[in-house]
Amino acid sequence: MPLSSLPYTAEELELMLENLKRQAALEGLDFSGQSLEGGLIPNTHRALVVGTWAQEEHPDRFEALHSALFESHFARGENLNEMTVLRRAVETAGLDAAEMDEVLESGRYDELLERTSAEARRMSITGVPAFLFDGRFVVMGAQPIPALEGAIERALSDGIPKPITQ
Repeated sequence: MPLSSLPYTAEELELMLENLKRQAALEGLDFSGQSLEGGLIPNTHRALVVGTWAQEEHPDRFEALHSALFESHFARGENLNEMTVLRRAVETAGLDAAEMDEVLESGRYDELLERTSAEARRMSITGVPAFLFDGRFVVMGAQPIPALEGAIERALSDGIPKPITQ
């Protein structure tokens, strides 16, 4: 998807990217592979299908896969739609690339991914990160801790049982 299709000016996108890199650095995350060069946002459908497959069939490997995909995209700036990138991430996570190929070719997780995406759209979740509290309150984007604390307080004050502490 062209960056120009987003509802932001080039200057706004640059400021957003710099803020994202700054926030990531504060958390020790490497976003050095991110740039606005090329003017395109890669299609991540395949990566999402692969992640869904890992969550459903290999939940013990999902976190490793997620980390490998994160590093590929954010630290190295690789296109998550490319099969070589996906295969490397899958193998890094200790998963079988041939099994991944079969999953992608069969389309067996496409419907589940579409249902999940539709549910996210219904809740006005349009990007990542997104934080959902009690299935009702959404905080979008890389937000400072006080914003997340505020959402937690709102959820707790809105009838969610408070945890018992001793």
